[in-house]
Amino acid sequence: MNQKILTQEQISSFYHDEFVADQVRDFGELVDHHPEDGVVVDIGGGCGFFARALSASGGWRTRVIDMDPASIESCTSIGVEGRIGNALAPAVEGDERVVCFNLILHHLVGSSESATRSLQIDALRKWHGRVPTLFVNEYIYQSFLGRLSPRLIFEITSSRMLSLFASMVARIVPSFKANTFGVGVRFRSHEDWCEIFEEAGYKVTKVAIGSPEPIAHPLRLLLIRTIRRDSYRLEPK
Repeated sequence: MNQKILTQEQISSFYHDEFVADQVRDFGELVDHHPEDGVVVDIGGGCGFFARALSASGGWRTRVIDMDPASIESCTSIGVEGRIGNALAPAVEGDERVVCFNLILHHLVGSSESATRSLQIDALRKWHGRVPTLFVNEYIYQSFLGRLSPRLIFEITSSRMLSLFASMVARIVPSFKANTFGVGVRFRSHEDWCEIFEEAGYKVTKVAIGSPEPIAHPLRLLLIRTIRRDSYRLEPK
């Protein structure tokens, strides 16, 4: 199954540390052991902002794995160890103790919903039996109607025709703007993410529920009830 990749322009829109403080706080709450002899690996860790903040706050040894060379260069410039790599084919060095997926799983998208689900599960399974703990921070989209809202967003952003139409609408209604038009993004509900974790072979041992975020009125047309960012501590079953 082939993963659909964002363009360099789309990737560069994520060069920020907007959510790092929340992620570091949740990590401290959920991961209560300090791997003195191991490394915390941040998959898709971008420019290394989370890894640097985690090291500064708790003395953790950290490493970033990201497929974007510019991000790895940024890691080096701020003193963070970085490796070029893909979430679906990470280089396992044997010293990993905690592996983090910070707002990255929803970017693993394929040509269909089933392919996308398989990619997200596969990324988690890569570490099954290799590390005792996974830390996942993800967007939660709860819908007024089942699990419809995040699926609608996936169908719109992954379709070239629908993305083109949505991009035109976004010129008039900025809240419809998305950095993933034409490639896709697969947000999920809390229940759906838990099913993904279960299918990948993990149990959720701790959860930090995020605060609800503002929802622009036009987006309510997608029947979105709640948007938030939750964090999970996963352990192999």
